[in-house]
Amino acid sequence: MTDPNRRDSPGSWPRDRPVRWGALGRNLSTFVVTTVAFVVQFALVVPVLAVSSDAAGGWLRTGVALVWGAGTLWAAWCWVTAQSRSIVAPVITGAVIWLALAAG
Repeated sequence: MTDPNRRDSPGSWPRDRPVRWGALGRNLSTFVVTTVAFVVQFALVVPVLAVSSDAAGGWLRTGVALVWGAGTLWAAWCWVTAQSRSIVAPVITGAVIWLALAAG
């Protein structure tokens, strides 16, 4: 009688393989970078609200809000799909906020 749970070929299960430290490091750093970028992008709502409360034109407030919203969606999508391109969103949003504060 043989054990029905016994594997025929050893080494065919993921836990039997060696750890690929390079891939693990890349995946972990991508997760950290995308999480930080998403948190920073989400925290940029405070300056967006500051620009919105200024006496700036309506088009400026709407434009900054749209850029923030699009950047937040981009950062969330990059976080879900594990793309390190998510750092683009807070950089662009910060630049737009800076320009809006300088213009207003």
